[in-house]
This record gives sequence, C-alpha cells and structure tokens, in this order.
Amino acid sequence: MKVLIYLLIGFIIQQSSCLAQDQKAKSFLSAKIGHLQIDGYSPRLYGGVEFDVIFPNRIGIHYSFLFGKDYFHMPLAPVGGLFTGIAAGLFFSSSDSTKTGLGTGIIVGLLTAIIPEGISYNIPISHKLQIAPYISPLQFEVIRRNNNSKGYAGGAIGIKLHQYLISEKMRLSPYVEMKIHYSKTPNPGFSAGLNVAVSLNKKNAR
Repeated sequence: MKVLIYLLIGFIIQQSSCLAQDQKAKSFLSAKIGHLQIDGYSPRLYGGVEFDVIFPNRIGIHYSFLFGKDYFHMPLAPVGGLFTGIAAGLFFSSSDSTKTGLGTGIIVGLLTAIIPEGISYNIPISHKLQIAPYISPLQFEVIRRNNNSKGYAGGAIGIKLHQYLISEKMRLSPYVEMKIHYSKTPNPGFSAGLNVAVSLNKKNAR
C-alpha cells in the first residue's frame, strides 16, 4: 500500500512539473452563469467562477465554484483530499505514537485536492472557434430542499463552444451538460449556461 501511495505521489508531481514548465498552456478565468434542472428538485439559477487550462495537445482541465439559491457546487477533489489526507496520516503513523504521519497526510491531501473536476478535448473549427466535449466526473454539490440540505458527489458529460474575441484575450463559451449524482437516487438532469472568460496569459499563441 505504501509503495502505491509513493508511486501515485511521484506520478502527480512529475505530471504537475511537466505542465508547469509548458509555457504554451492557455489559462482562463470565467464568470459563469447557468440554469440547473435535476429530478427531485425545483429548477434554479446559479452563478460563479470557473478556472480552466488548455494545453498544447488540446486537452483541457477545469475547476468550478458555483452558488445559487439553495445550491452550491465545487470540485470533489478538495473534499476527497481532506479524507485522503487524514487516512494517509493515520496509515503512516506508528502504533506506539512515536512517529506521526502528519506530514505525509498533508502532502497526500494537497496533491489529491488539486485533481481537476473535469477534462476536455478542444477541437478547432476555425481560427477563433472551438468545440470542446468534456467529462466532469469529480463534482460535489450541496442542494437544499424543504430546509433539508444534502451533499452529493456526482458527474457530468457535456459540450462547450468556445468563441474567442479581441485577439483571444476574451472568450464566450455557451455549454450544456447532462448530470447524475453518485447515490441510490442518481437525480439525472441537465445544466446549461454561459462562460465569459478572460485570458490569464500575457501573450497567446495558437
């Protein structure tokens, strides 16, 4: 088990280092608004922010933080990172309390927490237009109904249309996705809306 954890940590560090060194990756910060409709809950509007990165191989990753009336959405990884970090800390602690696994727990928890919410593949249609199918398997949502709040891990598949503006310094991205929750009642539904993004890169090159 320890060997597997060390291998996982090494793999994540290696991949993160490679991605960090790639200066051609394009990063965007978006204001996001949308409409959510899922079984068992009334339709609702939401808004928030999304951060995404597109790498030269056209693969993208994203993280979303969304808020609405009786609704909250975030990536699942930070939640999982907390419990994974605690579990790793306990696992690496000695039974006689002379050795603590706190450091290992923190490292494992932080590495787990940065796992993206979803991944996309960006397909150019023209110089300023892309279509981006995506899968988002690591979502976490809290939904309130009748003064009762429930938290759900869930996933989605969807598609975005990226329209680049002003020399790619801005981007409009309408999207639609189909959603489920990982529970006995999967609450199937959909979400649709618009991202208005600004580039975080000093200089963009396609």
